[in-house]
Amino acid sequence: MIERRRTLVGNLFIRPLRLAWQSVRLPLLLFLGILEPVVSFILGSLALLGVLMTFFWWSVGPPHFRMALMLGTSLALGAAPAAYHAFLRLLNR
Repeated sequence: MIERRRTLVGNLFIRPLRLAWQSVRLPLLLFLGILEPVVSFILGSLALLGVLMTFFWWSVGPPHFRMALMLGTSLALGAAPAAYHAFLRLLNR
């Protein structure tokens, strides 16, 4: 088994990087954590509005209406909070 040893030079290089990462990560985590309810509400509202508008325009039946594109965009907006929460979990490590 190879044993890893941190040298003095390695410590002098890694510690400032770790400190810089922590000084960026924590304020960003706090800011995005505070905005989480607003982001979830807006994305959920846009997803619901998009699905309702898709079915409205599908029932009216204008020519060249791209139902699959609009429905896919709406569903992607509905799935976007999952990516937001995954990014928050990544920052929370």
